[in-house]
Amino acid sequence: MSWSPPAGPYSDSINRYAVWVYDKSTPPNFPVITGHPASARSAHITGLTPGHEYVVLVCAWNASGEGKPSISGSLYPR
Repeated sequence: MSWSPPAGPYSDSINRYAVWVYDKSTPPNFPVITGHPASARSAHITGLTPGHEYVVLVCAWNASGEGKPSISGSLYPR
């Protein structure tokens, strides 16, 4: 998966990204969370179960904490 960095106030102070992966097919939905450096623009997600429904969120972080997430539509790995 890949993302574009956010623009706007405080976007110049991003120090990392968090990628949250939710398996909606296996309740309760506990996410797998991975951290990525501020220079990252993509992440390789492994260990997904074919046919399950997933949602992925990407959040930028700075000294003030986590920003508003960008949320994918439903994803179904093969």
